Amino acid sequence: MGSLTPKPVRRPTSTQNSDPESLLTKLVIYNSLSKEKEDFIPFQDDGVRIYTCGLTVNYLMHIGHARCYIFWDIVDRYLRYLGFKVKHVSNITDISVDDNILKRLSETNESFQRLVTRHTQDYIEDRRCLGIADPYIYSIATQHIHEMVELVEQLLDRGHAYIADDGVYFRISTYTKYGQLSGIDPRSLRTGASGRITKDEYDKETVGDFALWKRASPDEPYWHSPWGPGRPGWHIECSAMSMKYLGETIDISGGGEDNIFPHHENSIAQSEAATGKPYVRFWMHVRHLMLNGERMSKSTGNFITAREAITKYGASVVRLSLLSSHYRKQMDFTRTLVAEAEGKIRQLQHTIASLRFFFEKKTPTQTTDGLISEKVENVEKQFRTAMNDDFNTPLAITQLLQFINSFNQHLDKYHKVGSQLARKILPIIERISAVIFGELYEKELAPLYNPDTRQLIEFMLAKREKLRQERKFSQADVLRRILNESSIAVIDTPNGPIWWKTALPVLKEA
Repeated sequence: MGSLTPKPVRRPTSTQNSDPESLLTKLVIYNSLSKEKEDFIPFQDDGVRIYTCGLTVNYLMHIGHARCYIFWDIVDRYLRYLGFKVKHVSNITDISVDDNILKRLSETNESFQRLVTRHTQDYIEDRRCLGIADPYIYSIATQHIHEMVELVEQLLDRGHAYIADDGVYFRISTYTKYGQLSGIDPRSLRTGASGRITKDEYDKETVGDFALWKRASPDEPYWHSPWGPGRPGWHIECSAMSMKYLGETIDISGGGEDNIFPHHENSIAQSEAATGKPYVRFWMHVRHLMLNGERMSKSTGNFITAREAITKYGASVVRLSLLSSHYRKQMDFTRTLVAEAEGKIRQLQHTIASLRFFFEKKTPTQTTDGLISEKVENVEKQFRTAMNDDFNTPLAITQLLQFINSFNQHLDKYHKVGSQLARKILPIIERISAVIFGELYEKELAPLYNPDTRQLIEFMLAKREKLRQERKFSQADVLRRILNESSIAVIDTPNGPIWWKTALPVLKEA
């Protein structure tokens, strides 16, 4: 098989007109190709086709990767929220011409198959832990060698590639639009440029020409081809796999900003040279993530994996932190950022639990409900306005939290809301949160206990209330402590205790 079959996932559904024709003028996307914001219109009527660059599975995903993959999850979910059908393919690079995996093999002293299988499983697990939905297809590079060979042959037939002693190369002089994405002038390319034009590609005609197929050295993993045993170039995999699953022209593609050159520039050149058609209509790129003011580096120790961050801070805290800056802005992952995200999530949890409390109590309509109803009408509109402006997640999150703060202030002053109002607000928060938090909304922000566990918690709360009424506060505190140690937060209100599950860690000073 050429892909991993994803598990079914719960995705947000639109409350708007599901006809994409009604949405075409609403979403604008910054296109890295044109360097401008453009109205988003799908290439074909049957849905949106997206191809994104996934992980090179030579190590665990770090939080810089996580920022990128969470953003693509947001794009996928928001397009579905708007009513579009989405076909999203994301690659897994389990061999690469830049030798990252080969270097890692020498470090771990394990087999190629074991290394890439282990880290592929780690990658998918870490994505799911962060609430990232599986794409329509995980496209694994080594399972598409045949498609890559066919594409190389097509480029050779058209005169865009040539065979050298050590492999096959793309001849960039035959593609006159080279540099349109990155702004790179091919005449200025030299060995070592950007760290990605490597000196070991020694047998090419021109420095800028890039490898489509590399003949294997002794003791390296290899696949068979018409040019002898070897391995595909780094760039050819994305063109071959995106064309296989999405067609010759797709709507959206991208990755981190470091992919702009040479990877995406070369992907455009080889794809359009092979087909004579536009390859990607909208290119999108996520800026680098800093860690405590410095660029992440394993060699300096300024580095944190996604699973380390999840273990330390909680998945929803990590996810919200990484969405707190616009994807086209560089951001710094710090303890202050994490603490702010944790506070926002606790506010959301408290509000959701309060709304559920009043909904389940069947509280009658309150005369003060109208004071908050007007803001309810605007919160989803404000969310869409922010997201329609090039997926402005920090503004969208701010709009949601402003409403949450207004609602909490309303509760502090009037102590209750009617169940009808709670019933109106809950689905709105759920729809917005399902885009922002993905699968983590139900896992961490608004989890539901099974009936037996819920009954036990309600029994303990009722017992605690009785002890409080009898002024046996020390015994009541014991029950509260037991609940807190079981990740149950309890807030006492004039209408009774409101509780919710929270497994989020409390940040402590080192």
